[in-house]
Amino acid sequence: MSRPLTVVVPAHGPADQLMPLLQALARQARDGEPLAVVVSDDASPTPLGPDLVRPPGVALEVVRNEANGGPGAARNRGLVEVHTPWVAFLDADTVPGDGWLARAEVLVQEEGAADFIEGRTRIPADHPPSPFTHATEATPPEQHVAGNVILRTSVLRAAGGFDERFFDPSRKLHFREDAELAFRLEQAGASITYEPDLLVDHPPLASTFWGPVKLARRYYFDPLLDREHPAAFRAMNAQRRIGPISLRRARHDACVLAVLGEVVLMVGLVGGWGPVARLGLVATLVGWFATVVALCWRRQVRARHVLPVLVVALVVPWTYLWHWWRGVLRFRHRPRL
Repeated sequence: MSRPLTVVVPAHGPADQLMPLLQALARQARDGEPLAVVVSDDASPTPLGPDLVRPPGVALEVVRNEANGGPGAARNRGLVEVHTPWVAFLDADTVPGDGWLARAEVLVQEEGAADFIEGRTRIPADHPPSPFTHATEATPPEQHVAGNVILRTSVLRAAGGFDERFFDPSRKLHFREDAELAFRLEQAGASITYEPDLLVDHPPLASTFWGPVKLARRYYFDPLLDREHPAAFRAMNAQRRIGPISLRRARHDACVLAVLGEVVLMVGLVGGWGPVARLGLVATLVGWFATVVALCWRRQVRARHVLPVLVVALVVPWTYLWHWWRGVLRFRHRPRL
């Protein structure tokens, strides 16, 4: 019996990063028909097709965009090659957990199956992230991540696929295209459900000093997302809170406080106004400390991380606000967080 779904994997980078995912899918598909997998090469510097090993159990097809368009464009390119009623999207650096394929096929063949099924993305327990690693752990509806989702193919095509505006080609920057799709499908009347048993692991990426600074640039896309889906965006932010304030709002305010505090501090020092300088110093310290806490939240902090975190927490607020305001100007909308 033919399988009801095709797996599409957007990829940009070396072929070997895909092998853990392909091998896991091959192991899970070995007792049945080959699983259709489409790797959508998003203009990798070295084309992926010639270097990808095709493990038994997987019917692998590689397609390629010659211009780097981001994960949304890569997923849309892969969607063109799908001939099954359902399409699953996995990210190239994820590994489906044991039983992922069997669970996925059960879900899509259930009577009254939802049009959009979101799985859980976790960080492996033996790979704890540091403040300097990019690691994804998502539990919808707190966060929507397209690295582990299944959609009815006809519904996704009717909706126009992923919105490719959520990619900045000049900075190779993407964010929020997965949340935007979830909001748009829900608005169109599609049924959406969360399945925690549909599990993939997302090992943290390599640790770099500038990692938190680069990630802070992503919020450039928040003005666009809020402009298109204001109510849904705010409802998502409200899922994660510190008392009456959302974590998203708290991080934004911490960055504003740190930057304004530094400006007031400089004005006070240059002008010789002691009270103004002291006020600026207090604001700077509060905003900086809150940023340090945010960078370390649910991360493994070792002694070697302490000094770098204290330093990078001075840079993150400026980077975040620069790109957030760049988005406000580019998309002509100021979000209400």
